[in-house]
Amino acid sequence: MDKAATEMELKPGWSTWLFAIWLFGSEPITIANFMRIFPYGLARHNEERFASAVQHGYLISDGKDGYIPTEFGMKAAHKVWRAAGESLASLKPMPEAQMEKVFDYLARIGDAALSAPEPPSHYFMAHKRENHQRYEVLYPLERFVVLFGELAAFRDDMYIATWSAHGVEGHAWEVLDILSQNDALTFDELHEKTSGRGVTREVHAADVMELARRGWADDAAGKIQITAAGKQVRAEVEAETERLFFAPWACLNESELEELASLAGQLRDGLRDNEQRLP
Repeated sequence: MDKAATEMELKPGWSTWLFAIWLFGSEPITIANFMRIFPYGLARHNEERFASAVQHGYLISDGKDGYIPTEFGMKAAHKVWRAAGESLASLKPMPEAQMEKVFDYLARIGDAALSAPEPPSHYFMAHKRENHQRYEVLYPLERFVVLFGELAAFRDDMYIATWSAHGVEGHAWEVLDILSQNDALTFDELHEKTSGRGVTREVHAADVMELARRGWADDAAGKIQITAAGKQVRAEVEAETERLFFAPWACLNESELEELASLAGQLRDGLRDNEQRLP
């Protein structure tokens, strides 16, 4: 994907508007809807990237508060999609009959997940299911990526809904997540680990203050670390996310789940073997 973007001379930040085209299709793309799917950055940062896409002809304003893709933008989205697909063409991690079994299981779980009662909303997953079907799939692993991606989006839906119930901003939650994975960090270390989404130092400083106010983080002695209360909140969110995510898997019986686990292991091992043999 990066190679295709470079060949088309796409400007930095291209993935923001291109992924939006993949996910929203002909539906107007608004900052609010985009951040229902990707809530960890800053609205103004996304706005800048969409404005750049308008400037370069990939999007146009819908005359309200949203954007719609141009034919030029759709062609770019298709080209990057195909580049990603072509990169999988030579990978043959397992016999096709076994791959078909994996596809069948993933599709059944995906259907069960999409029909699961709301809330939480299935917003991300529903958009992937509806709009990714507009792009051709030529190789078996492309189909795996689409089916697996739908389930990953379902888990994101469950996760976002669960931590959002605490009334915290996405970038603040991500700071808590980073703190849970590290020992005490200086502010500079913390910002470096979380700055990939374009969140500013000022916003991260406010996030640390907010987490400290809630008793989830401690910023004493020049180091920032998660507290016992912060660890508990995060553990509760993870546990509830897992409960919601795995509920639809009950559509498979025990022997089917065991077979899926075995096939998934074979797929993983086959991909590792393919990787080792690549030039």
